[in-house]
Amino acid sequence: MFSLNARIIVYETVRLIPTPVSYEFNYVQDVSITSSYETLTDTATIKMPKKVFHNLEEEFNPSQFNTINNRDRILSIHDFFKLENFVEIFLGYDGDYKPAFRGYITSVEGDAPVTITCQDAMYACKKVKAVKDDSLNDPNDSLNVIAENPTVNIETFNPKDFFTERLTALGFPFKINALDEDLGAILVKRGQSVCQVLEELKKHDIHAYFKTEAVGPVLTITNNPQKYGLDEIGGFIDRNFIETPLVGTLVKTLFNKGLQLLAPVLNAIDSAFGSDQFLGSARFRFKHNIIDDKLSVIQEEVKNTRVRVEKYFKNSNTPIQIEVGDPDGLLEKTYVLHAHDDDLPNDPLLFNQEKLKIEAELVQYAAFRALQKRVTGLDGYFTTFGEPFIRPTDRVTLDNAEDKEKNGTFIVKDVVRTYGLNGYRQKISLGRKIEIV
Repeated sequence: MFSLNARIIVYETVRLIPTPVSYEFNYVQDVSITSSYETLTDTATIKMPKKVFHNLEEEFNPSQFNTINNRDRILSIHDFFKLENFVEIFLGYDGDYKPAFRGYITSVEGDAPVTITCQDAMYACKKVKAVKDDSLNDPNDSLNVIAENPTVNIETFNPKDFFTERLTALGFPFKINALDEDLGAILVKRGQSVCQVLEELKKHDIHAYFKTEAVGPVLTITNNPQKYGLDEIGGFIDRNFIETPLVGTLVKTLFNKGLQLLAPVLNAIDSAFGSDQFLGSARFRFKHNIIDDKLSVIQEEVKNTRVRVEKYFKNSNTPIQIEVGDPDGLLEKTYVLHAHDDDLPNDPLLFNQEKLKIEAELVQYAAFRALQKRVTGLDGYFTTFGEPFIRPTDRVTLDNAEDKEKNGTFIVKDVVRTYGLNGYRQKISLGRKIEIV
């Protein structure tokens, strides 16, 4: 019989930066943690008794409240769990603790029990402006009331470059694991927070989330959350690229060359920030460590859709565009990119060469987006115990299923983790199938 263990550490903060002043608790009534790469912010809810022991050497036992003699060692939980304090939640079995959540306290409510609501490190990004802005007003205006341009035009927006520079300047102890991708010209409002800009990236199907690692929260910005490899991307384009005679063939040739250049980047991202504490993969067996499941099989070819990407240039009102999907399929989404400061060549030969190169880049852009919408794998979730410890974008292998289509290795979309009187459980939602077992 495994014994459950939990440890909660609360740090006082100064301007959201954790200080060495901390308080540790080895008991909790209930914990619920929701993690997903599809939402910017992971959340946690902690339920604690109102009264706690202070400086108690022996392990806590709630029944001691009625027998303890030294009453001055009993304090209110509100003395420790305060707004914007930093909190770490460690959960596990038999003394094996894994960091399940790190973030900030956003509300403390109730009395019996006290409910503490938390947001992950994205909360700090909601408090900081995305661009440096020392003064919103014109210093040459005697009344100082004429506002500057309310937006900042970033001519070539690369998410990795932009957020690496901004968060490094802020001193946040976070790493960025991102795939380089230039999105063209982007307007960022001066009042927007880092988090709001990350939210804007979702229009481009670029996901941003903090992934739990042993070293701390890792900010991941990616257009490839389902971790497709080169062979899968190339095969998808072969099946779904809507080509025109000759030109389509040349574009696909250039695209395949671009994929080879992309290979080391994909491999580096896949292995980045690994640790021996998180394997990033696990095996589950039906009728063994899968408690129940609500999984259904989905197939890529069932979805009859297409996506379009258009890119506009300074000297042309007609965009260069490509489409991926079924020629007669429903147009699911059009992505629009702008190169405000770039001109297309006027010479016909040079124009055609540049056009082919741009189309190949747009195919790569489209491939990552279309792949997210045309998944072959599983939809739904299964429930298991607290170990093996699973996070979004980890891989899980399922076997021993009566429906053989449910056997295989799949990418994890989100995890709901619960801990308390009813035990330690994970509800794991799955996405695409990586391989068959």
